Amino acid sequence: MVEKEIQVRTNDGVMTTFVVRPDGHGPFPVAVIFMDGVGYREQVKANARRFAAGGYYCVAPDLYYREGDRISFDMSNMASGGLKGAEAERMMKAAASVTPENVVADTRAVLAAISSDPAASPGPKVCVGYCLGARVALHIASALAGEIVAAAAIHPGALITDKPDSPHHDLAKVRGELYFAFAETDRSVTQEMVDQFREELRRNRVRGVVERLVGTTHGFAMADLPVYNREAAEHHFERTLELWRRNLSQEPVEA
Repeated sequence: MVEKEIQVRTNDGVMTTFVVRPDGHGPFPVAVIFMDGVGYREQVKANARRFAAGGYYCVAPDLYYREGDRISFDMSNMASGGLKGAEAERMMKAAASVTPENVVADTRAVLAAISSDPAASPGPKVCVGYCLGARVALHIASALAGEIVAAAAIHPGALITDKPDSPHHDLAKVRGELYFAFAETDRSVTQEMVDQFREELRRNRVRGVVERLVGTTHGFAMADLPVYNREAAEHHFERTLELWRRNLSQEPVEA
């Protein structure tokens, strides 16, 4: 495979973005990989490589660049300090910079930056996001509905809240097909919320599947986290690749 890091200029600074694609000339369909709350790091790149092996031109932007270049967090410190620990507070501050407005601007900037690469297909695009990136994936599927034909949201938190900007409102503008994989153990997720979200898909006439994976904990798809679940992680790779291929009318590629 071919991989590199590029520096994408935005109105707010410079955003490091990992790019990985198969060998060859392409063009390959573009897939945007939205990081989890732990930040831009090797594990995000590893997941991007896995998807690229399936035949995609993958881009993984550092969504925390407004808080610093390529920052990430020590999960062992967070585990010992709890959600009120200093490391968790630092992560929450960074996560607060990942607003709906910012992620739309950032995604547009990334797509513009790779548009001159002949290996990147100018056609329909897909995306996947983890944790806070799962919310981003849903929002991008709504805000860029004319470009995103399929999106996967992996171990998202609560997608229905009592706030005016509750993520479920994004469903109204989605045109593509969606896949959601909730963790069984997640402090912000209840079965009632999952069922209600599934009903919101139906009400908005959005094509999609909502799962809650038994035996999993929030973060299950990231191999560098203590809650990693290999079986569930493999499941999310398979389901996401199937989703993308189906909506891009591609032949299966062994990943």
